[in-house]
Amino acid sequence: MKILLVEDETLLSDSIRSALVQEGFSCETALSFQEAREKLADKIYDIVVLDINLPGGLGFDLFGDIQSMDSHPGVLIISVRNSLDDKLRGLNLGADDYLVKPFHLDELLARIRSIIRRRYPQDSEELVYHNLSYDLAANQVRVNGQELKLTHSQLRILYYLLVNKNRTVSKESLSDYVLKDDIDMVDSFDYIYTHIKNLRQKLKKEGCEVSIVTMYGMGYTLKKSDGN
Repeated sequence: MKILLVEDETLLSDSIRSALVQEGFSCETALSFQEAREKLADKIYDIVVLDINLPGGLGFDLFGDIQSMDSHPGVLIISVRNSLDDKLRGLNLGADDYLVKPFHLDELLARIRSIIRRRYPQDSEELVYHNLSYDLAANQVRVNGQELKLTHSQLRILYYLLVNKNRTVSKESLSDYVLKDDIDMVDSFDYIYTHIKNLRQKLKKEGCEVSIVTMYGMGYTLKKSDGN
């Protein structure tokens, strides 16, 4: 999961970022309204942790940028503003949650996990999309009920695309998820490109009704194949 932390207090930003990274999240930071706007325009994030009082503008005014994205992220507001009007304003704009400062980092992490559970429910033991299924217990992919042999990396790519099947996944997020701690060992996205290419070929060869579609400048998404 890729998180954008928009917080202008440097010490607090560093503290939150450290906690998020220790929990296995990929985290980028923005210290001002303009920096946040530029990062939201440039990359796709799964979650935005958003302060309201920012140098250059109010966090509330970033919701226009967030909601206009084809695949908008979940939003957790963190703010010293504790009035009911501010909370209602944030939630009505589309925030998933509102946490008043000061807070304990454990509570922040719990709120983020809660947003992730709501946005990416995984109650089922199987992910199914048309004739493609992913058995989570067996870590096995099937097309029309027949097992499709995939490499470890291809399994992780397909899993990540399936749990985000109604969203566009950026190559950065996909790379972060697949490579995890080894992300610093690669200097390009060729690794992802190669696995996407091979995965597409395997899915098509087995008659899968789902294909991996490139959303140019944005990333990848799963869509029902047109049969070509």
